[in-house]
Amino acid sequence: MLPQGHLIASGIVSICVGAWFRSIGCAIISFMAGTLIDLDHLIDYYASFGFTLNIKDIYRACHDVKLKKLYLILHSYEILILLWAVIFAFGLSKYWIAIAIGFTQHIFIDQITNEVNPMGYFLAYRFSKKFKKEDITHY
Repeated sequence: MLPQGHLIASGIVSICVGAWFRSIGCAIISFMAGTLIDLDHLIDYYASFGFTLNIKDIYRACHDVKLKKLYLILHSYEILILLWAVIFAFGLSKYWIAIAIGFTQHIFIDQITNEVNPMGYFLAYRFSKKFKKEDITHY
């Protein structure tokens, strides 16, 4: 999904999270988690092309999937499951739940809107395929 779509989706979900918990802080945290997860694309860009601060180059390369490998460490069902498990196991606060909701909606929206192998959002699968984009995405 394009960044604008994530901003809108995260905004809508975060308004609901804030209303549910009656907390502006939870809304802000959920929004940040739902959008900032995409910062892991920087790792992929830098691994493929080296360091730059040229946002247009980074955006084009990531959007057009011109990257050599897709690590996308944060885009991972394993991390998502671990996050929810830790929240429930330790009874973490509503702020942690807001983070998990933002994270969850981002990954689920990516899963249904991006042309990715059905297993592509599993870190273990990407690892088993040596993070080669050809095995992860249809681009």
